[in-house]
Amino acid sequence: MALAVSLAMLIAAGCFAIVAAAAGHRLLRILRFELSSDASQLLCSVAVGVIGFQILVFFSQPSGHIRWVVIAILVLAATLGVGEYPDVSRRIGRLVQRIRGGSKFERVLVAFVSLVLWIEGLAAMAPLTGSDALHYHFTAPLLVLQSGFHPNFFLSHSFLCGQSHLLILSGLALGSDQLAMAVLFLGGVLSAAACASLTRSLAGREWGWVAALVFLLTPVVFWQISAAGSPDLWMAFFSTLAVMAILRTESMPVASHAAVVGFLAGGVAGAKYTGCMVTAAIAVAFAYQARPVLKSLSFFVLAALTAGIWPYARNLVWTGDPVFPFLTKFISPTHLNAFTLSFYRGDTGAGDHHSVLQVLAFPLFAVIDPAHLGFWQYLGPIVLSFAPFVLLARSKTPLWRAILIVWILSAVGIGWSSGMIRFLLPILPIAFAAVLAGAARLTTLDWRIAHWTAATTLCSLAIGGFAGLLLYDRSAMLVTVGLRSREEYLRARAPEYQDLEFIQQALSGKEQEGKTLTFLRHTYYLRVPYLYGDPMESWAMNPAKLQTREAWMRLFRSQNISWIVRAPEYPPIISAPLRELEASGTFTPVAEGRVSNFRGMRISGVREEQDIVIFRINY
Repeated sequence: MALAVSLAMLIAAGCFAIVAAAAGHRLLRILRFELSSDASQLLCSVAVGVIGFQILVFFSQPSGHIRWVVIAILVLAATLGVGEYPDVSRRIGRLVQRIRGGSKFERVLVAFVSLVLWIEGLAAMAPLTGSDALHYHFTAPLLVLQSGFHPNFFLSHSFLCGQSHLLILSGLALGSDQLAMAVLFLGGVLSAAACASLTRSLAGREWGWVAALVFLLTPVVFWQISAAGSPDLWMAFFSTLAVMAILRTESMPVASHAAVVGFLAGGVAGAKYTGCMVTAAIAVAFAYQARPVLKSLSFFVLAALTAGIWPYARNLVWTGDPVFPFLTKFISPTHLNAFTLSFYRGDTGAGDHHSVLQVLAFPLFAVIDPAHLGFWQYLGPIVLSFAPFVLLARSKTPLWRAILIVWILSAVGIGWSSGMIRFLLPILPIAFAAVLAGAARLTTLDWRIAHWTAATTLCSLAIGGFAGLLLYDRSAMLVTVGLRSREEYLRARAPEYQDLEFIQQALSGKEQEGKTLTFLRHTYYLRVPYLYGDPMESWAMNPAKLQTREAWMRLFRSQNISWIVRAPEYPPIISAPLRELEASGTFTPVAEGRVSNFRGMRISGVREEQDIVIFRINY
């Protein structure tokens, strides 16, 4: 049964892609926008359809009836694409025929790519365990469904949720976090397909499949596509398609061309703050290619704003800061929480000093932060080791110039503004296409030693990546196929899950008595009414204003908080007044226990027994 449900969710995500492709195909036909191949046209159709879907879902949030609005939007998209399904089917059929008629090596590569996607797809259907997903990627959309569309200063990361999070919201609104994960997996599949299509246009079909395989076996990618529960791979899809869409034919209207490229670029910016850097780089590459420049850029900017401005407008209305909380210090200093802002700046790298050499290393994907080691940093050595081959590639085509401009400017911009290597994921397919196109030239230059060295490197990395994929996803796959129970898997893999089980059991049936204040970070599976209270990430919990008993009691009354959880300790900066409230009898323990949890980062796998106490607050 577990496997059947998982397959049904993956099939549903595939159906969503077809509906989006048909609707997008209709819009592109109206705009007379046509790319050079069936694959690129289909991918562009899906991208346009998905971005349009996200915009409509964004405006569904205040309605309070998100599930029905999402269903209505899907019906609208399916209706819009009614006349396009035959053309979409023909394009897909031609692609299948080309693969069947390809070389034996190409068919072997396709088989390996399919195997890798099958493993990653099964792993993606396991219960959600990604740390950031449990904190906000899935939790923030769930809270919108439960309590409405309004600012949540306790879960400050909710302001960082971009338009791609609306895909998660849609899956949850339809009643399934598995469906939401399947749609995120779809973003990874499409990113790999876009990487293959871009590389194919530079180096041929076989190299396109090599690029897709290497992309899917890169640790940060197979972590994102299978377990992270993050929508970042949709950014990679949109940015790669935007680069491909920069090219135009004379028969394509200038306004239509600019609008499509801008729409795709706006989808990248709307997904995440750092996406603005990628969008700016796409704008530069487009301006270099477009004629007339001023008219083209006008339509580009208008379309980009239409596609991606909505999360920034939401934040502006709610906080006065479109990129909350990073400009609050300048825009609204009276509402500043300096402690939480310092954490956000450190966590995103925005507060770090970056030397010129560090920034210049970003286009080579050659920066690793030893303080934050994990899959989210390991984008692999291919770009760095193959970078010299870029000089061998055909460098005079418009597509090649667009690739280099977007790759280098985006990487430098992200390195300067953040310094976090994981934020380069949206341009990883573009960088792979560039370096592998250069490596492909070795076969025509008769540089046998260099050719075999490059081939050996790619094979070694693919084998190592495949082994790492199996090692990382084995537990998740056991759950998906029904060989391991969901609860057993969550207790072993989901951080703080046993804490949440304890709270749920102790407070079940008392939901009407008030909210629970918890300092546990991973609250997705908590179903009693709660507020997140760690000052490091909760803007509402300003430690400068919570140093007295009276301040805490005002908070408890204003937020209808009846319970508070200590597991195992309070955050150090606010522990003193809370301990005083315990000692004074204001807190009465109602449940105590011990649970197993991870010590330090989950990647270390070290667990320990920890105390957990639930107190009732006596007013």
